[in-house]
Amino acid sequence: MAETEKKALIAQLALQRSEMTSSRDALQTELSLSRQLKKSVRSHPSRWVIGGAVTAMTLGFIFRRKKVIYKNGSKKRGLIRRVARLAFTLGRPAITTLAIKQARDYAEARLGPLPDNSMLGDPPQK
Repeated sequence: MAETEKKALIAQLALQRSEMTSSRDALQTELSLSRQLKKSVRSHPSRWVIGGAVTAMTLGFIFRRKKVIYKNGSKKRGLIRRVARLAFTLGRPAITTLAIKQARDYAEARLGPLPDNSMLGDPPQK
């Protein structure tokens, strides 16, 4: 009798375990946040669109920048200032080349001659 009771209890435990596993899986899928969100969006899309638009407008009003009013409009620039700006703009490439040459000469004086492949040196000779 003990053997038959033991086998019956084992079968009953196996049945309970399978029921428990299936109910746990069903509960897990039912409580899944991503599944519930998808279900809600699919069942009420217009509410989600309206809610998103209202949220975006609210955040836009909360975090918008203040309007800046400048009292002095555009200032009239003098002839000297315009000519100086034009001269600096036209002379910028020459100034850049001169600055790079001075940096290369300074580096060679402090660190020794630069290798042929250096970015500041001349291109490599073939």
